[in-house]
Amino acid sequence: MRALLAAIVAAVVTAAAAGTATAATSSPSVPSVFGGNGHNASFDGRLFLVRTGPGWQAHMLRPEATTYRQDGLPDAMGPMWSAALTVIAGEPNGENALAICEPDPARAPYACDASGNVGGPFACYDVWVFDSDATRSVAMGGQEFRRRRLNLRVADPGTATARPVAFTWGAIEAITMSAGGRIRGIEPTFTRDGRLMVWNGSLGNSDQDGQMMYAVAPSACAAAGWSAPRSLSHMVNDAAVNTRYRLAARQLRAADGTPFVDGAAVYGAYPWLLPDGDAVMFSAALMPCRATDDPLGCGPRRNATSMIGYPTNWGLAHIDGGVNPSTTDTVRLFFSSPGATTFSQLPVTPGVDVWPFFGTNTSNYVEVSFDDGLDGQYAGLWHLNESVTAAGDLDVTRSPDVSGYFNTAQVRGAVTFPGPNNGVLGKAAVFGGGWLEVAHAASLEPVNGITMELTIRPAGDPDCDGQNNYRTLVRKGDAYSLVFEETRGVRARVRVAGGAIRELYSGAVITADGATWTKVTAEYDGATGVMQIRFADQIVAEQTFPAAQLAGTGAPLTIGGVGTSPACPQGGNFAGTIDEASVSRIARHLGAPEMFDAGLGPDAAGGGDAGADASTGASGDGGGCCRAGRDADGGEPVLVLVVAGGLYRRRRRAPGGEPRR
Repeated sequence: MRALLAAIVAAVVTAAAAGTATAATSSPSVPSVFGGNGHNASFDGRLFLVRTGPGWQAHMLRPEATTYRQDGLPDAMGPMWSAALTVIAGEPNGENALAICEPDPARAPYACDASGNVGGPFACYDVWVFDSDATRSVAMGGQEFRRRRLNLRVADPGTATARPVAFTWGAIEAITMSAGGRIRGIEPTFTRDGRLMVWNGSLGNSDQDGQMMYAVAPSACAAAGWSAPRSLSHMVNDAAVNTRYRLAARQLRAADGTPFVDGAAVYGAYPWLLPDGDAVMFSAALMPCRATDDPLGCGPRRNATSMIGYPTNWGLAHIDGGVNPSTTDTVRLFFSSPGATTFSQLPVTPGVDVWPFFGTNTSNYVEVSFDDGLDGQYAGLWHLNESVTAAGDLDVTRSPDVSGYFNTAQVRGAVTFPGPNNGVLGKAAVFGGGWLEVAHAASLEPVNGITMELTIRPAGDPDCDGQNNYRTLVRKGDAYSLVFEETRGVRARVRVAGGAIRELYSGAVITADGATWTKVTAEYDGATGVMQIRFADQIVAEQTFPAAQLAGTGAPLTIGGVGTSPACPQGGNFAGTIDEASVSRIARHLGAPEMFDAGLGPDAAGGGDAGADASTGASGDGGGCCRAGRDADGGEPVLVLVVAGGLYRRRRRAPGGEPRR
């Protein structure tokens, strides 16, 4: 029977693992014909300007011509891109990073004739292009922002054959502040209204120092009248922006939730503003060099592509997935997007807030989702990648919680984050006798329902000797836990009001060959008393208990173990790789979605170990092996096996609608 169950479940998880996309942060990266060294996009998502070897070039993104790869992602090597039109030859002015600013949305673009006059079969973009000379220091007269007007004509606009055909430039003009003087830095980016500019600069308005600065103008794309440069950390206290742009609506925070002090540096390079000023995407950390120029471009802040602002609960979110393929092997610089809902053809990843991004230095395309931070129902969500400190350094001693509660996981013992991506959705943590620990917080003790979820790849069979060798996956004292049994099944436990412990055993078992990933989900709904275990989103066990709310214990939460453990323990730490761990404050499949529950805080009851007996509440020495019998509260277990077919999804999300907060 065990062999049969293993075979059935192995078929299920093999089909599902590759297509897992719950709370995805970034799709896989696919190659793109569009590449160069610095670029930006018009706000209608069609005109892209890029710095290349021959000079500045214009491309038209043609969503009408989009084709798709076998994996369902857009083929960015295909006809979605027009041929290039060189608009500036060579590098006469030290141009590199540039920004497109639109003084009048009605003229970007407008219908025009072959002479650029209003009316006709062409589309003309009438925009300002901002940049600075990045090849010289401030002392040498460089790194001072300037603008020039561009009128660019497009043939067959809005079709699969759209292409840039002609252009004219205006004169170069200096950008000045209202109090006089120049704004200094590199890599500018603008909001759609043309009044907020963010760039890579310095607190002293001198040579860029990997610090994200901002200024506002009295009118769109203005040459004069800009405010003095300020750190992004000041935005929440600036009346000129804190009611206009959601990026400035709350104090920005580091990845661990620590607020940035007003005026403190917010480290970042290659920023790109979401068009309405909701957030900024940027490179958050330095790329270490293994040797001279190894990896190519190492040294500067070209690592850990991240986002900060409204979609990330105003915390620094180091994006997990294909947009960050490695923290040691490849640099990442410029990314920009045509917009989340601009085209029906892009993106294809399902979700509420998913953005298509093109990278030029990396010549790639990715789709980035911010649904995890916007979901509103997670108590903790750990993508199990490394964190980034407030000083802009990679931090391999912690893994950030991107739920918005900032329940940061601390590395204890032998837990590592490899350089290249190794997980189902990006980076994953490798457990070799250690565990992750999260301090107790009221947010981590749900009341009305709970979902525990993680994707695991055991290093081998946990049944390593004659003892009961269960392995802890998730545990918060007796409040709730997930245990990987020596049978390779999974046992879930929750504590309810009155102190009773309810448990459910999967029956079905997990492949433990060191190569196979299995998504494990356990949930309990207090309103109905239903408890379920799922492997790869397929129900493998279910039981109904009398309805009762959950009751916490105030213990810390651990992932992958509970303490120092020998190599072959009796009730020890997980050995293998874990990705995408989360605790939700609802039963996601069982209960109707609801607003945050009250988070009643820690219960007075004490701890116990992973082997609490379901019938007595006493501490035991394991998960109970194959015992899936009655709970003390009654209720018969139901073992459910479902064989899944192909689970890969490709659907277009519905437009509009702000997610529940």
